[in-house]
Amino acid sequence: MCCCLPASSQETRIITGSATILNDLPVSGITVTAKKSLAATMTDSLGRFTIACKPKDRLLFKAKAFDATRRRICRSTSDTITVKLNFIASENNVDMAIGYGYLSSSKKTQAIEYVERGNNYCNYIDIYELIKAKFNGIQVTSNGCIIVRGPNSVYGSNCATYVVDGNKVDAIDYISTCDIKEISLLKDGTAAIYGCQGANGVFLINLKDGKE
Repeated sequence: MCCCLPASSQETRIITGSATILNDLPVSGITVTAKKSLAATMTDSLGRFTIACKPKDRLLFKAKAFDATRRRICRSTSDTITVKLNFIASENNVDMAIGYGYLSSSKKTQAIEYVERGNNYCNYIDIYELIKAKFNGIQVTSNGCIIVRGPNSVYGSNCATYVVDGNKVDAIDYISTCDIKEISLLKDGTAAIYGCQGANGVFLINLKDGKE
């Protein structure tokens, strides 16, 4: 029995790590299972987990509103890993993620409106059609003003602010939908960094570079 103990200990590895989504937001309550060791655990409030697996194993990360993600574990894999999960962007999935406890309510404003990169935006006639399709409750006026919610300003403009590749712009109608890499909407607390200009919401638009 003494001779078997070292060999037995080598058959188990302890892997620790963290699971994140979107802009590196930690996700809690994600189920993590190891295919060969049959161990299972869940991520904590900071997205961290610890699981025992075989030297060659496969971890499965699974939760509602997320694509199932698999991570191969081999002998050269570090004992500490970070896994980026793919959130399925839709009108209801953010609320579902909050409801199931995957995201804390304090993170809701960071994830409430997010369009995952990689979508084929060329299918939309123009950027306004894209925004109306991807973000719930958006209004677009005849002069191209995008209103995120009802009128917020009595004397000033109710139009959202546009930031393209980190630069504030006055209009976005010149942008081809095929050139858009990623688009997201900041509201409430997360838009506060833009001061008064963020009161009506801020659209963050990143364009593809030449290679893309």
